[in-house]
Amino acid sequence: MLNATFIQLFIIQILSMMTFYSLFVIIGPYSVHTYHVSTTMAGLITGMTIIGTMVARFASGIMTAKFSAKTLTIMSMVILVPILLAYQYQGGIAFLLLIRFIQGLAVGLTGTVTNTAVINVIPTARRAEGIAYFSLATILGTAFGPFFALLIEQHASYTVLFWIEFVVGIIALIAAILIDPKKVVINATPTKQKFSLQTLIEPKVLGISLTLGFVTFGYAAIQSELDFYASDLNLTTFASYFFLVYAFAVLISRPVVGRLMDNKNENYVIYPALIILTIGLLFLAKMSNGWMMMIAAILIGFGFGNFQSAVQSTTTQMVPADRLTQTTATYFICYEFSLGFGPSIIGFVQPMLGYQNLFIIMAVIAVIGIVLYYFIHGRKVSTQ
Repeated sequence: MLNATFIQLFIIQILSMMTFYSLFVIIGPYSVHTYHVSTTMAGLITGMTIIGTMVARFASGIMTAKFSAKTLTIMSMVILVPILLAYQYQGGIAFLLLIRFIQGLAVGLTGTVTNTAVINVIPTARRAEGIAYFSLATILGTAFGPFFALLIEQHASYTVLFWIEFVVGIIALIAAILIDPKKVVINATPTKQKFSLQTLIEPKVLGISLTLGFVTFGYAAIQSELDFYASDLNLTTFASYFFLVYAFAVLISRPVVGRLMDNKNENYVIYPALIILTIGLLFLAKMSNGWMMMIAAILIGFGFGNFQSAVQSTTTQMVPADRLTQTTATYFICYEFSLGFGPSIIGFVQPMLGYQNLFIIMAVIAVIGIVLYYFIHGRKVSTQ
């Protein structure tokens, strides 16, 4: 399973995710510092990549029917590398919005292609385990990208960070060029039917993907509000390590969870994961010291991190091979919508709720997610 092609796709995915999430957390402060924009404009600049990724997700079904997986991967990297270099040029707000959007297009296309192509590299009997391993690329990119970006910004400069982003993009491009096109195949069937919504997304997995998107609001709250919450509690030192501990929890649990899904079914993972996520969010709501925050990070890693990969694996088993691109796109559209636009909604209600009540509500959302999952998919599993 962990063959050369799998590793190459993993490298491409984790590096593109690191460039995406490192700039996602740093571009707002950079915009305020460099262009003296309002926080509202800084939020728009930050979220512009999400708009780009969603456009790319919608278009990926058409693209994979016309081009090979390797061609699309190289194409996305060829777009990404000069865009990362373009961050060095201070061309104004409009220019920054444009390169943020184009970066989103490149990363969105990369993610859809790699996450679809890797399915055909994994033996069918070990698909859930393989996807669990591969989805670590996104999880680790989400954790290490912001960590290193904040570290570099604190001890060096934005210029140094942008140069490192460019070098990381070059490495990802080289990995894409070295891929064996015969081993990276997407079974996308060209269609002569009229353009429709099914050309862009997969309706069969929309329900469970929307459930994922709904639960992801809890994680979006952590990404956007944890630093402020920790600052209020004088726990900023611990907050800087939250996502590293989260990533470690996901890392050590993924192999077990993947095998459990392959040997049993998705219900054995998803129900416990959502319960553990709920407990983790309650720990976060009630925390009074750094150790409670670290326990919350472990529980949320076990919970949300594995719920996310279990849903992704489940969606791939619900459709024929020629619909995997649309399935992957649907999954990521729902996930990234919450991750990208959730902070804006959460930022609006947080002053009215306070941090403690906010995370209690996020725990309630996780409980509602259990109910939604049961009615949309979970109750059907035993009869499938």
